Formats: sequence, C-alpha cells, structure tokens
Amino acid sequence: MTLGEKIYKLRTERGLSQEALGEKLGVSRQSVSKWETDQSIPELDKIVAVSEIFGVSTDYLLKEKEEIYLRDGEELSQKREPSWNRYYSGDRGHYEYKSKKMIGNLPLVHINLGRGLYRAKGIIAVGMIAQGGFAVGLVAMGGISIGIVSLGLLALANFAFGLVALGSFACGVISMGAIAFGIFSLGAVTFGQFAFGASAHGAQVAVGDVASGKIALGYSRAVGTYTEVSNRNPFDYENACRLIDEHVSSNWLFFKSWAKSMVRLF
Repeated sequence: MTLGEKIYKLRTERGLSQEALGEKLGVSRQSVSKWETDQSIPELDKIVAVSEIFGVSTDYLLKEKEEIYLRDGEELSQKREPSWNRYYSGDRGHYEYKSKKMIGNLPLVHINLGRGLYRAKGIIAVGMIAQGGFAVGLVAMGGISIGIVSLGLLALANFAFGLVALGSFACGVISMGAIAFGIFSLGAVTFGQFAFGASAHGAQVAVGDVASGKIALGYSRAVGTYTEVSNRNPFDYENACRLIDEHVSSNWLFFKSWAKSMVRLF
C-alpha cells in the first residue's frame, strides 16, 4: 500500500473524517485529501504525528514492502514473499492482498476486505469499493463490475449502469432488470427504443402485457401507431416483422433483428 492508502485506511478505521484528522494535525481537509490520493506527501513531522495518533510505527507508514501494524501495543508483521504482498491489520475483520505484478500503474490483483469501506484498485479488484478491469464490491466500477451498485461495460448489481446492465434497477444500452432503461430493455417495467416486459414502453417497438410505442404488441393493452392486442394468443409474427421492417429505421441495425426474435419469444 502507498502512504496515502495507509492514511486513508487508518482514518476510516477510527471513524474520523478528513476534517477531523486535519484538525488533529493542524492542516486543512484538502491537505488530508491530497495525502490520501497520493497527490502530495506529508512533511516528516506530520508523518510522526500520524503515527502517534493511530499508534503505528513510522516504518509501517513509509515502507511499502514491509507491512508493520501496531494496535494496543501489539505488533503484527508479515513475512516478505516474492510474488505478492499480504496485509493483516490489528482489526481481525480486515484482510488485504496486493500482487507485486503491475500492469501500468495498477497491480494485477488487489483484494481489500473488511468491516470498513476499504478500497481496492487493480486489474482484478475485490473490495467494499472496487475499481478495475474486473471489479467486485459493494460499489464496483470497471470493465466487468459486480456489486450492490455497479458501473461498467458489463454491470451486474441491484443498481447497474453500463453498456450492458443487469440488475433490479438497470440502465444501459442493453439493460435487463425489474426496472430497466436502455435502447434495448427487458424487465418488469421497461423503457427504451425497444422494450419488452410486463409494462413496456418503447419508442420503436414495445411488447408486453401493457405496451406503448410506435409498434405496440400487448396482451391486455397496446397503445401506438401500429397495435395488436393478443388476448393471450400468439402475436401475428409475420405481420409484426413486416411492421418492424417498414417502420423502424435501418439505423437501428441489429436491434431490428433482435426485436423480431423477441416477438417470437413473447
């Protein structure tokens, strides 16, 4: 871990705000923020003060390869290992692993778990707040992200935002969820250009129990320029495909083909 990451971890473990820590050290909240994000390095006297406030050694704060933690007079240290760093804090609920192999300025794997809001940043990141190519956490951001709240190219979460989003609440180009917003959306309540679900609202095509859109196919109700109510009978697939071909712009490319497939499934 960097010096900034250690200061952040120690501060959050104690439940201190940046402002509160700044007051103890005689510096501004902005200074503490810059230390924690490694935008600046505290002066030596401030490092000594931080070690005294949190009961850690200055070696722990300054040395990245050798992790030493002091809590209530007990010293915990780790053995150095050739390919990765592992860190245990005095709080038994916290565990951190960071691989030494770097890709750019990020470790290949960073796992940072505990009862606080521990952050993990790496190509593969696992933590309460995770950021990486593949991220898993309470809050996850990355190429592929999984969490309670996720943001990524592929996002899976209760609240998912991404190019492809799956969740209770999903928002993306392609979205699937209880409530879904996207160009192509599927779910209980859906909104988009092409919408499929119990209550579907699609600007181009909507298919569902209640459907509204330019081409609307509904089981109980359909509202649109071109509508069909099936009364639980299969939709007229050939007619629906003809309407999609004639009245949906070719700019939508493969979404038109997907819409035809969804009509057949419904």
